[in-house]
Amino acid sequence: MNIFKERKALPMLLKQGKVFDNENYIYEMKFDGFRTIIYLDNHHIEIRSRNNKDVTKLYPELKSLINCSQKNCILDGELIVMGDNGPDFFKMQKRGRLKIASKIKQASIDNPVCFIAFDILYYDKNDLTNLPLFKRKEYLDKYIKENDYLIKTKYIKKEGKKLFNEIKKKGLEGVVAKKIDSPYLLGKRVDFWVKFKAIKEEDFFILGYKVINQEIKTILIGKKLNNKIIYYGEVNFPNKDNQEYLENYAKTNQVNKPYFPLKNIIWLKLSLKATIRFKEVTASNNLRHATFMKFV
Repeated sequence: MNIFKERKALPMLLKQGKVFDNENYIYEMKFDGFRTIIYLDNHHIEIRSRNNKDVTKLYPELKSLINCSQKNCILDGELIVMGDNGPDFFKMQKRGRLKIASKIKQASIDNPVCFIAFDILYYDKNDLTNLPLFKRKEYLDKYIKENDYLIKTKYIKKEGKKLFNEIKKKGLEGVVAKKIDSPYLLGKRVDFWVKFKAIKEEDFFILGYKVINQEIKTILIGKKLNNKIIYYGEVNFPNKDNQEYLENYAKTNQVNKPYFPLKNIIWLKLSLKATIRFKEVTASNNLRHATFMKFV
């Protein structure tokens, strides 16, 4: 099978793990964007999503990538849109949802995407997927040129914990560990590529909760700042013991006046807090990938 002609290459996927140091691994920053496979030749670019959908028309600014390789190649990487503090996933989401050509063109100017290349699967009639990772990195470094819209990811050896701590301090998504001799298994989720997410934890007031079919499905959380309540959205609420605790608490701590114009909510006094684990805060003060951890 010629994977360049077939156009069916699916990205190799990662497993979730705990950060570690290992001399047989390299460590890269995990970028918060859309996983993407790109096919290049000297006059054409084809951009495909993680599930192999052709999304080339959505990103006209990437046409210049045809100048980044002198030979036919397949690149694996991440499409990102940069925000004030690094990759902005929500701007990237907006780019991916556009359908009208004029809006796509304007967005390519206002919020251009950048392709972060971290692997190469094919180059100049050669299928590279059976080569070890360090050899594929050599191909990527030697034959693929960077420009304003293509950046080759940087990596370090051995020191995964050090990189993870630096990433966490900067509020970025996380780190990826890859075994240096790993082949590229198309479409497979493997043990030798591992991701470490730099997840945040904070304490929030439980403003109230929503009951569906006699069960507490979500809690509403917020903070108080300068005598004003800031709403941070709803968080799924698991565990029978936790539900019983919250229901008992509500028997003597309900308030009749709602904090916000929302229906079918049991509102509570501002006294009980919960620790919430989440990835990031959106521009509209919602928590992305939020999980209830414990009462405070």
